[in-house]
Amino acid sequence: MPGRGVCPDDRAASVPAHTSAAQTVALNNKIKEQKIIVDELSNLKKNRKVYKQQQNSNIFFLADRTKMFSESKNTLDELRKEYHALENSETTKVKTQSP
Repeated sequence: MPGRGVCPDDRAASVPAHTSAAQTVALNNKIKEQKIIVDELSNLKKNRKVYKQQQNSNIFFLADRTKMFSESKNTLDELRKEYHALENSETTKVKTQSP
């Protein structure tokens, strides 16, 4: 029956767009969190202690403040690159699908 349901081609096209939008939002949230971490680490006084949480655990270890700051900045840069690559791929998809 025409007009009932969604064409299989329509469903296939909408799933990647929804997935990439969800990825964009998740990546944007990670970037915001990382910005806060970098900002907090940059504003710490020289003699303050920094602790790093062990992955998948509630155990914290004393860490070097400057090392943590540089690692956080590198992570933020990588997240930004990934975000821009994702945005560029979305705009490329839109441009190829529009004609």
